[in-house]
Amino acid sequence: MKLFSKNHYQQKLNALVADEEKWNQFQNACILVVFGFTSLLMSVVNLFTHQGSFTWITLGFSLACLIDLLLLRKKGTIAKVALAIFAVEVTAVFIYFIVSGIPDGFSVLWTAMVPCFGLLMYGIRNGTILSLIMFLMLVFFFWTPVGNDLLQYTYNATFKMRFPLLYLAFFVVAVIMEKMRDTAHAALKESQKKYEFLCYHDALTGLYNRFWLQTILAHPENKQLKPAAVAVLDIDNFKFINDNFGHPNGDIVICQLGQTIVDTMNGSGELCRWGGDEFLILFHTDINAEAVCKRIVDAVCAQEFVFDSERVNTTVTVGLVIAPDGGTNDVDSMIRKADINLYHAKDQGKNCTITSQL
Repeated sequence: MKLFSKNHYQQKLNALVADEEKWNQFQNACILVVFGFTSLLMSVVNLFTHQGSFTWITLGFSLACLIDLLLLRKKGTIAKVALAIFAVEVTAVFIYFIVSGIPDGFSVLWTAMVPCFGLLMYGIRNGTILSLIMFLMLVFFFWTPVGNDLLQYTYNATFKMRFPLLYLAFFVVAVIMEKMRDTAHAALKESQKKYEFLCYHDALTGLYNRFWLQTILAHPENKQLKPAAVAVLDIDNFKFINDNFGHPNGDIVICQLGQTIVDTMNGSGELCRWGGDEFLILFHTDINAEAVCKRIVDAVCAQEFVFDSERVNTTVTVGLVIAPDGGTNDVDSMIRKADINLYHAKDQGKNCTITSQL
């Protein structure tokens, strides 16, 4: 079944990794599940080994983890409160473990987990604070006379001397690992941004590319795509520029005209490089697209290039289609109609706009 397929879970995991907030929530939930389930198992063991109050402590901690897990699902402020409550619960329970030593001095070993999960759940700053609080508790109970008097279990001197140092080593390793993870995560996010930019933007002009448009056409719900008009623009006589002045100068023309179009649009729509010397505009709703296209034609016509000491002007021809009622989801039909209007405009002498209703 698709629901239980490996690809299904891989897609779910990829979606989590892509959303940092959801990923943090997921990893925090996993930690709470591990602590809650382990405490529950310990409660069963404690029950059968007649550990008395220790059974109820571990069982209560397990239930507390469950409540924190439910609160964590609420997100926002409630989720932050849940994490803060968990930190207090862990500190209180682990101090009890240190003092009681039940069973046979074993429970104090739980404190060694604080640096590991603390830095992961709370970040380096807050995780370090939590870890150092637990370290100070160990130092207080094991290395000071007042703390020793409060202990209900008789730890041997070697253990009391060495365990805080071992805990400190765990903490240092956890900080190093978290720093490395943060660095790798930041590099991964930066690589992801560059990949997404290269994926959806034209390498020459930096404008959106055809793949970007195809992507949002395939998933219009992601951008609530409902343009009021679509225009297809073609640079007139572009082959002449390439043949006479070279392709590098042709690239300059494409880049500068693309910027001219963007400046003239003034945020009235989204521009993408549709093909070699073609651009496509998705106009926002409530925009006078015909007036904008006329300004674009005039602005391009007025632009001048100098190649090999020769002044060169070029023009653009525009095919425009306007949607009824201020917008439509049928973008494919609009693009096809705008393309047809472009060819009609070319036949009429170029450097003009042909407009029609969808």
